[in-house]
Amino acid sequence: MRSVELTVTIKAPRDMVLREISEYTHPPILHKRVIKSVKVLEDANNVSIALWNLKVLGFTRKAKQRQIITPPERMTNETIEGFAKGTLETTLLYETDGGTKIVDRVDVRVPAWGKLLEIPIAWYTKNITLGILMDHKRDLESKYKGKLK
Repeated sequence: MRSVELTVTIKAPRDMVLREISEYTHPPILHKRVIKSVKVLEDANNVSIALWNLKVLGFTRKAKQRQIITPPERMTNETIEGFAKGTLETTLLYETDGGTKIVDRVDVRVPAWGKLLEIPIAWYTKNITLGILMDHKRDLESKYKGKLK
């Protein structure tokens, strides 16, 4: 297992950031270069399971993820089936004077036969995750410009 960690500050309120990054309707629109579709299979009490169609290195892959939201500051996404099974993403949100600091950690799992690819896969995962976080930063900061207390 290899872990990658990213930190991004978004000039928007924490509750809004958590709401936006955890909901399912925006990914195929905001992150269309990576996420082709999302189908929610279950959703109750801040726990959901969704089937994702992802574009990875030019190929479409399916992954089933369990998302657990723990307001106001935590979200986890665990890949429970399909592509990248066993990968766990933990997102922590901290309120700051300048908005919301996001610390995103992805524990990348690769099959035993792919151990030699672990470092490039972690690098690729870090770049995809950073791109998604930056999409959120641009989107949320345009919505909440000047609305922080």
